[in-house]
Amino acid sequence: MSKIKLMLVMMTGVVALGVAAVAMAGVPAGKEVLKIELLPVKQGAVTFAPAQHATEFKKADGAAITCKDCHHTLAAAEPAAGEAVKSCDSCHAKDGVAKTVDGKQVPPVGTLKDGKAEMKSVIFHKTCLDCHKAMKAAGKNIAGCTTCHKK
Repeated sequence: MSKIKLMLVMMTGVVALGVAAVAMAGVPAGKEVLKIELLPVKQGAVTFAPAQHATEFKKADGAAITCKDCHHTLAAAEPAAGEAVKSCDSCHAKDGVAKTVDGKQVPPVGTLKDGKAEMKSVIFHKTCLDCHKAMKAAGKNIAGCTTCHKK
């Protein structure tokens, strides 16, 4: 086999492994990397890779990171076949006002002060921050704020 053919076979295998990892993580095509911009924040939008978190990273206790860790409305750790995975703003309002969904009071995505989100109020920020703090406390090398927040 020529070197070029061998390289093509190897590259095809690497691409197939990458596609398989995303499929195993249950991340729909086109959602491998997300830019989260639900509220204006002074730190900048967040770039987040669900597939990478699900396949490469673990929680501080060594457990796998699952879809339900962020998508709290899922019935199980991973979505069932055909189960819709909701985005934050499908239930949580982006205007800083709580609303009622299915008879339950639902807090907003976050509250605004001077046109910017108050970070302590942003509902999913606590989820991210708590996990990163736990990893740091466990002695793991973990990404800092500016790794994900991009201006």
